[in-house]
Amino acid sequence: MTPAHAVSPEVSSRKAALREAVPAGEAVSSLEFERSVFDSAETEILSKAFAKAWTFVEFDPTLSMLEAVERQAELARCLMAILKLGDSNPTSIANSAIALLRKSQSRILRRRVPRGQPNEDRIGAAR
Repeated sequence: MTPAHAVSPEVSSRKAALREAVPAGEAVSSLEFERSVFDSAETEILSKAFAKAWTFVEFDPTLSMLEAVERQAELARCLMAILKLGDSNPTSIANSAIALLRKSQSRILRRRVPRGQPNEDRIGAAR
């Protein structure tokens, strides 16, 4: 790993503790703690991370159930949550936010689809 992509042990341990403590669907809202204001350096990091992440999220078929505006808002929330954990590398933040967004959306989708029905029945019922 290059120094630009290295993550401190403190950040890694906080991320691991968070993954164990917070269910994926609740992660973003649970991480919106303490402060909601970012300084100019953090805003620049978030901007770079958003640009990197959006190139993947924009056309991600697993997130297609969300309108583009909703995807952007959710991505921004995920990015801010990851930054609040102490990560300051835009690429690392972007990757973590994409993973968090996918997890939370797949969990929401699973709640919408009734369990115990074959796929054909669910598809046929939606027509």
